Amino acid sequence: MKLVLLVLLGLAVLTAAAMVWQHLRYLNTRREVVQDRQALLHASDAFHSLTFLRVREGADAIDAVRGLKQELAGAGDVGWVYAGLVAVDALASDQLGAKSWGAVVLLQHGSRADFDRLADSDAWRKALDRFAETYTHGLQRPRGLNLLIPQMLLALRTRLMLSGGPDGYPFEPMAEGTPAPENVDRIARLVQSRELGADAIVIVNLLKQGTPEQRAADNAYGMRMAEMMAWLGYGPMHMGRAVTVEGDADFDRVALVYYPGVDYFVSMARSSYFQGIIGGKQLADTQATITVPILDRL
Repeated sequence: MKLVLLVLLGLAVLTAAAMVWQHLRYLNTRREVVQDRQALLHASDAFHSLTFLRVREGADAIDAVRGLKQELAGAGDVGWVYAGLVAVDALASDQLGAKSWGAVVLLQHGSRADFDRLADSDAWRKALDRFAETYTHGLQRPRGLNLLIPQMLLALRTRLMLSGGPDGYPFEPMAEGTPAPENVDRIARLVQSRELGADAIVIVNLLKQGTPEQRAADNAYGMRMAEMMAWLGYGPMHMGRAVTVEGDADFDRVALVYYPGVDYFVSMARSSYFQGIIGGKQLADTQATITVPILDRL
């Protein structure tokens, strides 16, 4: 009996140690690589805003976002969580239309009411006037769910370790003679951001779910992607419910997902693994914008 208790205690200690290691690993990545400043614990009524910015012709995108940050410095309790320079708009929303976005910023506000006051203020309008066009969508980010995501990936990684790893890794290029992927032009543009995106890219997603059949296909695709994320130690940084705060675009979810650099993403996108599952990504509508982190430059 005592031996059984010791074994159970040892397993509990190992599990706790693995969970702490996983938490610290993802936290270090978030802070040092993704330049993400999200507080791990935020008030339950905190509200986030995700703003897409189209830079005026001839203007430097990083300078423009730096100016936005300075303009908002005295405009109430605004926390800068993430800022990304757009490398390529991978998928344009049918609701928003095709846009040449230059940057995306994720801000935290004390509450939805705090955001609404800011959005109605002269300071907000003046700050956004430096851009040719902007669009803001809200995010209700559950702190518990987002804290659990790395641990869910740890559980998935443990299962994969017992089964020999995920199918499709290491990546193999598409077979010779295979038609070029539809996203070949977007991949070429992404490569141009290799310097800033050497260690991290973040895909900003606005997601509207489709029919039950589309959801089933999308869930299968998502599980295959989650297996690779769990195995290699990357994945979602922010997930939550989409909240319309401007216009009438209707989305269900917001997800910001980190990938370990441009070269990794290009290798994945050109692989037989990815081309074999991408057809399963089925949504009613989506805005998927690939960004590289710039918050440390502002």
